[in-house]
Amino acid sequence: MTIQDLKNNAVQSFTESGSPTPFLDADCLLQFLFNKDKTWVLLHRNENVTPELETAFDKLVQKRKTGLPVAYITGKKEFYGIDYYVTPDVLIPKPDTEILVEKAVEKISACRKESVKIIDVCSGSGCVGLSTLKELENNYGSDRVHLTMTDLSKAALMVTEKNARNIFDESFIKNHIDFINGDLLCGKTGFDFILSNPPYVPHSEVEELLLDGRNEPRLALDGDRDTAVSNELMTDDGLPIIRRLVPMAYEALNPGGTFIMESGEYQTETVRQLFCDAGFINVISEKDLSGMERITIGEKQ
Repeated sequence: MTIQDLKNNAVQSFTESGSPTPFLDADCLLQFLFNKDKTWVLLHRNENVTPELETAFDKLVQKRKTGLPVAYITGKKEFYGIDYYVTPDVLIPKPDTEILVEKAVEKISACRKESVKIIDVCSGSGCVGLSTLKELENNYGSDRVHLTMTDLSKAALMVTEKNARNIFDESFIKNHIDFINGDLLCGKTGFDFILSNPPYVPHSEVEELLLDGRNEPRLALDGDRDTAVSNELMTDDGLPIIRRLVPMAYEALNPGGTFIMESGEYQTETVRQLFCDAGFINVISEKDLSGMERITIGEKQ
């Protein structure tokens, strides 16, 4: 059996199981199997593979057919030009979240302060804060930045730390990055920029999302978890955590500071109002790659 045969069989299998991206899934798993890039796989597509590799590839295919995302199978996902280590303890970085990083870099680069303090709240894989920091090396100077990263999940924060060490050296991390296991801002204040992609999916939609076997962490998805009392859900709009975070962020910012947050496209009008109610000025929303309002930005006077 050749590499092309492996691909053809996988594509057919993924198509039959209902994968929306059968060709991409097959390509990614082949690259992972051989630890080579897409070009190498293409150039060697007519080469025969050993029975051992056939068996190994079949195991990967079977995992994907259960609904498990390719990123969890391979342990990595590209985001903002960086390969991030991911596990089922963190959300898989999504392309639409890159707009959050883009706006953060834009705002921080325009800041005239000699140094800035940033916090990435609900860091997960760390893709938001770490991508922002890495990008700032080119147009602002990462030595002028101190980044704090928080997550309620200790396992998720361990993934954040691993990714930080894959991107920056130990001496830089020691002087410029803090990792805190705790709820939201963890009582910290004095920031110039607050970035966050918090849980915002309504509880009922989380249940539907996870039916396909994707295995993403409920803790990072369910925006209504704050309202669960005696196993009874008090709200189902995905906003309770955001309702706590927005005024908390306002109090934690220095005068002139900026809060940049992702939410669902179906929530942005309400989120803008929450920003205004908390005291933020110049509140705007930014659209994601699909043209949907995804990011809300507000400033503290």
